[in-house]
Amino acid sequence: MLRALMTQAAPRIPGRILVIDDDRSARLLLERVLVRAGHQVVLVDNAEQGLQAITQGGFDLLITDKNLPGTDGLEVLRQAREKQPTMQAILITGFPTAETRTHANDLGVFSYVTKPFGVHDILDICDAAIRARGTAR
Repeated sequence: MLRALMTQAAPRIPGRILVIDDDRSARLLLERVLVRAGHQVVLVDNAEQGLQAITQGGFDLLITDKNLPGTDGLEVLRQAREKQPTMQAILITGFPTAETRTHANDLGVFSYVTKPFGVHDILDICDAAIRARGTAR
């Protein structure tokens, strides 16, 4: 039975992921989990560096915190959509609101994740987002 469940799981597709979060521990946790899963991860701690990285291109997935110093994560998502419209995006926040969720959905996020999140949950979400991007190409 376990073998059957294991064969039903979708295969992991390695992706190139940009993580923008001013919380060092959150960045390092995401890096550790995603790299172990076979993804290439670029970490930045502010919106400006993140937008600069997005301009250079090549990311399958953007994970951004909502509350960043200066430019917030929602504005990052808006600008990211202009620069890389096919890139999937995940918005994470420790302070969820209905308004933020609605705005994030309007910006086309793949998922809206609240902190604290489980590492297996975030990995599953990232894998699904990368698979979805692959089928949309």
